Amino acid sequence: MIQRIQTVYLFAVFAIGLVLIWQDPVYAWFDGVNEPSSYVLMFWNSYVGSAPGNNVLYTADLMTMFVSLSAMAVSILSIFFFKNRKFQMKMVMGATLLCVMVLVVMLARYYIIKLGHPEFVGHLGIPLIWPGLMAISGYMAYRGVRADEQMVRSMDRIR
Repeated sequence: MIQRIQTVYLFAVFAIGLVLIWQDPVYAWFDGVNEPSSYVLMFWNSYVGSAPGNNVLYTADLMTMFVSLSAMAVSILSIFFFKNRKFQMKMVMGATLLCVMVLVVMLARYYIIKLGHPEFVGHLGIPLIWPGLMAISGYMAYRGVRADEQMVRSMDRIR
């Protein structure tokens, strides 16, 4: 049903993704010897050249954008498949894996830049936990759907 706890968890996945779209927080930055904060990684885009005297160059990260939008869409769509719990479980697991993939893509961006620019010192920020919270919410929704499926199966055995 739509009133179940997994609906809250699936909506949390969507809401966290929506906040990340709106806010676009900085989750990592790189400091050079003469250029403080010379490279900044944000959730959906990055910029280079924030040091005084440098031009700012924005680059969109299409992979993070595509995967996070997909996770949000799958989580919202899976709410409405409450009558077909097996398919809903597959969709929720897919959304959870997409949330984990967002986290992996963000960490991969950080480590690729860190390995490519040894003169920079990289720092990870607190906003990196948001994709992790999305994945945890997706997993909790999966557990809720699975519990409903097991409850229905146990009732079918009694009849």
